[in-house]
Amino acid sequence: MEILQLPSVPDSFYDSLGYPKEGKCSDIVVISEAEAEAFYEAAAECFRMVDAATEYVIENGLLRQMGIPAYMDAVIRRTYEDYRRHPHMIGRFDFAGGVDGVPIKLLEFNADTPFSIFEVSTVQYALAKFHGLDPDTRQYNRLFETLQDFFVYLRQQHPHTSALFTNAADGEDDLTTQIIREAAGDVMPGDYLHWTDVCIDRHQGVCSVDAGGQYIRNLYNVVIKMVPWDLLFLEDELMARELVRSMDEHPDLVVCNPPYAAVYQSKALAAVMWDLFPDSPYLLRSSMKPLQTKSYVRKPIWGREGRNIAVFENGDCLAQTDGFYKNQPELFQERAQMASDGRHFYQAGVFISMEEPCALGFRRSTSPAITTDDELCGHILRQPS
Repeated sequence: MEILQLPSVPDSFYDSLGYPKEGKCSDIVVISEAEAEAFYEAAAECFRMVDAATEYVIENGLLRQMGIPAYMDAVIRRTYEDYRRHPHMIGRFDFAGGVDGVPIKLLEFNADTPFSIFEVSTVQYALAKFHGLDPDTRQYNRLFETLQDFFVYLRQQHPHTSALFTNAADGEDDLTTQIIREAAGDVMPGDYLHWTDVCIDRHQGVCSVDAGGQYIRNLYNVVIKMVPWDLLFLEDELMARELVRSMDEHPDLVVCNPPYAAVYQSKALAAVMWDLFPDSPYLLRSSMKPLQTKSYVRKPIWGREGRNIAVFENGDCLAQTDGFYKNQPELFQERAQMASDGRHFYQAGVFISMEEPCALGFRRSTSPAITTDDELCGHILRQPS
């Protein structure tokens, strides 16, 4: 595996991006154009399987098995069937392998509020630019441009919009929301509210209110929320129910990512995909029951950021991460071979918007259980010899 080891960039580089610099990596993964294309082909094919499995789950009444509450059923079906008006904005496939002949294997689909949007769209591009590596022609990275295309499409579907952008956490969520608002630009300008300041009026719908909480200031019919659906129905059920009720009562209300993204997001969908497509070269054997193998990964169905994952090899636990998701149903997944430079394990992330793969990045760790605390590495295409 070829790694371009570059000098650390000065703190002022990260300061100029408004990005925290702790634990960041200036090394860059060097891959061939064929390897980059293979990641994109894998993402496109995996999305087709995700979507087919989601349709199967909806049509066969399996949403409870995905961990989704009953009050979501109707809005999931309606928005899924009306995909043109409720498009999927952004997601990220995580893959093992893909470099030096190691087979590409799907680890999971972070389909709702994926992390690393800012790092992949902005930081890896700026790093390559800083080192004179010409990312405009040697990097698979059209994430920002594809988001711009998404908002052009969304505006065409909903020409009379009043948009709201919102997120629930600080730090990376703020940077992600900033990038998305910049991509929306003049095509779909909108207000920003922290999720805790978003209101839903029983009669009028999603809105902002005055400081005293008595008068509606603005009403919104497009909500771009960096708050995952599962976080709402697991930790903020009242708000989840109100948002679903508002979408039912106001059919012109659009929420991105749409409700059916919760099905895409559930790790339990991997077991359905394996049942439907056992011969796919990209899928790992997955089940909601323990596998008859001693080398596997165990993960919670609503986990994220690599938390609460346990990696087993020959029955021994090689690595385990802590987190907030341990009291959940768990998926058991065959362990995949990771790309490695001899010291680090590498995981590729491919972003996708409206079914189009649009950006590639890598995260690495000395542990096979990779989390968002680990280093994110940019990539560059190998120059033809």
